Amino acid sequence: MKDKKVIIYEVVTAVLALVSIFIVSIQFFNILIPENVLHTLIKIDDLIYVVFVIDYVTRLSLSKNKRDFIKNNKIDLISLIPFNAIFKSLRILKLNRLLKLGRLVKISVLFARFKDDSKLFFKTNHFGYVLITTIILIFLGAIAMSYLENIDIGDSIWWSFVTTTSVGYGDIYPTTNLGRIIAVLLMITGLGFVGMLSGTIATYFLAEKKIKNSYRYTVLEDIKNKLDNFDDLSSDELDDICLILKSLKSSEKIN
Repeated sequence: MKDKKVIIYEVVTAVLALVSIFIVSIQFFNILIPENVLHTLIKIDDLIYVVFVIDYVTRLSLSKNKRDFIKNNKIDLISLIPFNAIFKSLRILKLNRLLKLGRLVKISVLFARFKDDSKLFFKTNHFGYVLITTIILIFLGAIAMSYLENIDIGDSIWWSFVTTTSVGYGDIYPTTNLGRIIAVLLMITGLGFVGMLSGTIATYFLAEKKIKNSYRYTVLEDIKNKLDNFDDLSSDELDDICLILKSLKSSEKIN
C-alpha cells in the first residue's frame, strides 16, 4: 500500500493538473478577466508545465525499464507536449482555430492525468460522481443564468463558480426570481460539495491507516522485502511465498 509520501505526491500532482485545467479553460472559453490577472495565470501554468517536465524526467531516469515506463505513462508524456507553442506557430497560416483546438486537447489530456493521479481518492465515498455532478450543475446554472439574465456566457460561468463557492463578489447578481432560485440551488450544491470533500479526505487517510495496520498489509510488505533480495531466495522460500499469496487471495474471495 502507498506510504504517506506517495499519497502527498499524488495529491500535489493532481491539484497542479486541476489548476492547469482551470487556467486553460479560461483561455478556451475566452472568459473576460483583467489582462494582468490573465498574464499571471499564464505564468503559473508555465511553471506547472516545468514542474511536470522535471517530474517526468526524474521518474524516467530512476526507472529500471525505460520502455515500460514510457508505455505505462503515456498520458504524462502527452501532457508535456507544448500544444500552445505548436499551434501558435501555425498562426502565420491564419489557422487561429487550431490554437483553440490545442487548448481543448490540452484540457482533455490534463483531465486524463488528473483522473489517473487521483483515481483512488475519487473512488472513496464515490467522490468522483459527486465532483462530476457538481461541475455539470455549475455549467447548467451558468447556461440558465445566461438565458434568464441575458448576460454573456463567460460572465455567467464566472458567476456560477463564484456562487457555488459562496465567494459572492457581487459584480454579477440575478435580478429575476428564477435566477435567484438557481443561485440558491448552486449555493446549496457548493456547501454540500465542501462537506463531501472534507469527509472524503478524512475517510481516505483513515482507510490508508487502517489498511496499513492490517495483517494482510504486514504480510505483503514482508514479501516485498524478501523479493528485493530475489537472487538470494531459495526454492523453498519461493514456494512458501507462492503459498502465502494464494492463501491471501483465497481469503479475499471468501470475504
